[in-house]
Parts: sequence; C-alpha cells; structure tokens
Amino acid sequence: MKRMVFIFVLCSLVMLTACEQRAHKVEDSSYKKIFHKIDPDQPRVEQEILVVFEAPEAFLLNHGRVEGVNMYMGYMPVLVSRINATQWQAKFQLGACTEPSMRWRVSIPWQTVAGNEQGIYQFEFTTETN
Repeated sequence: MKRMVFIFVLCSLVMLTACEQRAHKVEDSSYKKIFHKIDPDQPRVEQEILVVFEAPEAFLLNHGRVEGVNMYMGYMPVLVSRINATQWQAKFQLGACTEPSMRWRVSIPWQTVAGNEQGIYQFEFTTETN
C-alpha cells in the first residue's frame, strides 16, 4: 500500500511540474544598464501611457514599438525623446481590444554613442478592461 501511495505521489508531481505554466521571460541585451518606470502603474487602453527610461550617458535610445503578446494587433510606434543626459521618455496610447486582459511588449533599440554596442531593451506589461 505504501508503495502505491508513493508511486501515485511521484506520478502526480511529475505531471504537475510538466503542466506548469512557464512565464515568458524577455531577455534584453542592455546588460541591465537600462531601467524603466511606467506611469500609470496600471496602464489602461485608450489613455496616455508615459514611460521614463534611465540609461547611462553613453547610451542612445531610438524609436521603438509596442505590440500585443497574447493577441496579434500589429504594432504601434513608440517615439522616444531625451529629457536629460541619463533620462528618456516615451508617450503612447493603446487601442481597445476584445481581450479583457492584454499583455504588451515594448521594444526599444539602443546603441552606445561610440556605436560599438547595440541591442534592444524590452519589457512587458498588462492592461485590464472592465
């Protein structure tokens, strides 16, 4: 009896870990030197969203894009402008969707002033509609 219980528990654990939902992890190549803050903290569709980026002085951020992750909606351009030597900002709006919870990915290309390094800074966020 103990052996059957052990086998049942073992099989259950294997099945549960196999079915575990894996979070989509976005890796960027900015060597963790670029950071962002999104305002409002819980963005909503059809409202202005402001993102402030903090980056080293030697980095240049270029215009990027935002696109739906869990539903294809094309992409919208994200225009980035410099605030000061280490801060950049982007303002954009998202269209409403039939999904009540929508995941979005922002991709911002960057390069160093010297041009010897480049990459894409990415982050994701969600919007909720009621």
